Amino acid sequence: MPKVPRRIRVPPLTEAIYARGVKAQKNGPFDVIRARYDRVRDTLDLTLRNGIAVSFPRKQIREIARAKPANLTNIEIQPGGDGITVRRLNVDIYVPGLLAEELGSIFAKALGRKTRGKTSRKKAAASRLNGRKGGRPKKSREAA
Repeated sequence: MPKVPRRIRVPPLTEAIYARGVKAQKNGPFDVIRARYDRVRDTLDLTLRNGIAVSFPRKQIREIARAKPANLTNIEIQPGGDGITVRRLNVDIYVPGLLAEELGSIFAKALGRKTRGKTSRKKAAASRLNGRKGGRPKKSREAA
């Protein structure tokens, strides 16, 4: 049985990757055009309509984590391309949900690092004005 890495290395978010992601979101949903299970690497490989290819370790996907590799040989793309079906397991996986669950925190962290310390002039002015008024109001006991 292949050894599962404790930590998956994620490439840094570059301007080009970020721009492609923003463009892809404007062009529509992340439709799957190809889905397959790679038995050697023990991964689910998805190719999306916008050209992005992603691979997830099987054990990281809750719906198929305990499945036998022999049961993952035939993966079907659902009409519309927003989901995949593994008939032998009677499992449907919603791909946008999978992407958000597995990659959302990575992109959120990268976006946070990218924008850390940056603020608009309007936000800075509002913050200064709020500070002159005594800052953020204290929470009342009723709200706590």
